Amino acid sequence: MANRIKLTFWNYVDFSDYKPEMLVDWVNCGMTDPVTPRFTYEKDSHEDFKAMLDLAERLGVKMILQINELSLEQYLNGAEKYARIAREVYDEFGIHPAAEGFYVGEEPNTTTNEAYFEGVKILRDIDPKFPVFVNLGSVERTERMLLGPDKSLKEWMSEFTSYSGTDIIGYGTYAQLLPNGVGIDEHFYNIREVVKAAKASGAEVWASQLSSAHYGYRIPSELDFQWQISTTVACGCRAVVWFRLYDKLIAPDLWGSPIDEFGEKTPRYYDLARVQKRFMAQHGEIMAKLRHVDSFGLGVSYGGYLYFLPGSNDLVESAVCRSGMISFFKDDEGSDYVVVLNTLQDEACTVALNFTDKVEKAAILRLNGKQRVEICNRGDKKGTLAANEIWLAPGQMELIKLN
Repeated sequence: MANRIKLTFWNYVDFSDYKPEMLVDWVNCGMTDPVTPRFTYEKDSHEDFKAMLDLAERLGVKMILQINELSLEQYLNGAEKYARIAREVYDEFGIHPAAEGFYVGEEPNTTTNEAYFEGVKILRDIDPKFPVFVNLGSVERTERMLLGPDKSLKEWMSEFTSYSGTDIIGYGTYAQLLPNGVGIDEHFYNIREVVKAAKASGAEVWASQLSSAHYGYRIPSELDFQWQISTTVACGCRAVVWFRLYDKLIAPDLWGSPIDEFGEKTPRYYDLARVQKRFMAQHGEIMAKLRHVDSFGLGVSYGGYLYFLPGSNDLVESAVCRSGMISFFKDDEGSDYVVVLNTLQDEACTVALNFTDKVEKAAILRLNGKQRVEICNRGDKKGTLAANEIWLAPGQMELIKLN
């Protein structure tokens, strides 16, 4: 497993417009694995690109390479040329200590489907350990544009990962930031469907989330950033990819980003930075070491997740919350963990847990496990073990280890 949950963003900056202070801004915003600006291998400065990777190494982050010639649509213009440039790019930049993988395309459709299978296979054959990341749209868009009535998302993912060798697949939906919470159900439906399909194919899921006002979506707040990270990670995703970091100079439907069209940081930049750094300090490392088992709704259940009922789990007897989720994880040693989550976007709430007689102790883990807050200890008690009530801010999650 990865050594941390990934936090990154769709980078629409052309490399010709890149300045080193931009990378510093991305790192200071809490991005752990920035996508590089769009680099044209046959035109842009290779020396400057390597200097960017050198700076990333000094700053302690890795970068996902975005090379225009390796966009999967370019495969359709000639497989031989694509394979040649892929080898050259990897030999020159892929071996750099700060290079983490390739980002090569999003939202495949029936026209580009072949390129996704064949192009990614070319890249993975060069180095099977060098990740390749592709991104689907929402489940609805993917079904409409790619799958049609004859193939399920699970079938496509299994075929794609098996043939191409990739093990990272993203998806994107922004309905969670529609006004008045009307898209929350769609948000959770997408997570549930993609994570379920990815488990069957052996892939990990990266979730595209919204950091900018876009069409009818609202400007995200600090709580919205927290809610989006927590809900995706608590339900089994391994990374968050933000759309967008920068506003365009001319784009009436795109505004309210962390950095405006003149390169100035907005209040959203500092909100996002605070949330991302807080998440990494609390959960970013330890959650990357855990394997998602299952998730259930509490109080109000969204997206088709089953309600948590007595008998749903042999360690937790009951869980009560006005609007929340409970998720179950395991580590490589087989130890059990529970994540509780407030799914309300603007109100705090509590979660009350009762554990079965198989649980001796339960403790909230903070600061990536360095701090333990015991919430119950069986001692000589028999039967059900009640935990101390847990308060959760909007979109807040807590991780509990069970002994």
